[in-house]
Amino acid sequence: MTPKNCPRCGKLFVKIREPICDPCVKEEEQIFERVREFVRENPDQTIQEVCEACEVTAKRILQYIKDGRLEASMGLQSESTCSKCGRPIKTGRMCEKCVLEVNFQVGDMKAQSDAAKNKGPGMYTQ
Repeated sequence: MTPKNCPRCGKLFVKIREPICDPCVKEEEQIFERVREFVRENPDQTIQEVCEACEVTAKRILQYIKDGRLEASMGLQSESTCSKCGRPIKTGRMCEKCVLEVNFQVGDMKAQSDAAKNKGPGMYTQ
């Protein structure tokens, strides 16, 4: 574990799990909670209105949606789209249909890999 400077505050810290120091993680969590509560109490607000009310950037709100931490309400929904097909989504990076498709493809690839491992080297006799 190598010490590094926190990209937010510049303090030296040892990165274990988070890319920022513990005090900044706590501050980030407080900001998220403020946004989440506001959106919960005001579900029809646009991203711009949430930004103004919570004093955060639209980029931060969109990141919360992409990370699956915040579900888009009616006003926020139109701004978040599936990274695979482009359809509007409420949370995450992909719509449910694309997630299922990707999971199926991954499962198929795993099954093929497992089958190849179980096949092993053949035995030859003369």
